[in-house]
Amino acid sequence: MTRMLVVCICGCLSFAWLSSAKRCFNQRGVDRRASRFIMSIHCFRTAVSDSIHLQRHWDRQSCPSFKLHTASLSSVQYNNRSLSPWRYRIDEREDRIPAKILVAECLYEGCIVNKHEDKTYNSVPVLATITVLQKTVCPGNPRHYLVTVDSVTIPVACTCVVPRQMISSLGLG
Repeated sequence: MTRMLVVCICGCLSFAWLSSAKRCFNQRGVDRRASRFIMSIHCFRTAVSDSIHLQRHWDRQSCPSFKLHTASLSSVQYNNRSLSPWRYRIDEREDRIPAKILVAECLYEGCIVNKHEDKTYNSVPVLATITVLQKTVCPGNPRHYLVTVDSVTIPVACTCVVPRQMISSLGLG
C-alpha cells in the first residue's frame, strides 16, 4: 500500500506548462499535449498496473512506450487478499485524458473475517487524487478544443474500518 501512495504522489504532479495556455487547439495539438501528459504519468501507470496485473485493460495506443514489469509482483494481488476485497473497473470519459482510468469498487459492505462477511466492520474505498487533462469544445469552433489541467479523486483500493457509530460510542471520535 505504501508503494501505491508513493506512486500516487508521482501521478499528482502539477503541470503548469499546460494550464498557462488558454487557447483552443485542433485535434493534432490536443494529441501532442495528450502524448506529453501520458508520458509524464508513465511511472504512475506502470507501477499501478504492475501491482494489480491488468495488462489487458491498458490502451497501448495512448502510451506507445508503456511496458509492464510484473515479474517481481506476480503473487501480490492485494485486492483479493484484503479484509475488504475490491475489483477494478474502467471509468471511461471521452472528454478526459486519459480517457480510461481504473477505479476500485469494494465487493462487500462489511469486512471478511474468518472467511465470512462481518458487518460489524465497514469496507470503505481508499481515495487518491490524480491529475488529468479536461478537453472541452471551443465556443464557435466544434473542431477545436481547450485543454486544461484538472484533479480527479478516485477510489484506488478498499480498507476495513470500525463503523463511525462505534468510534463515537467509545468516545474516540
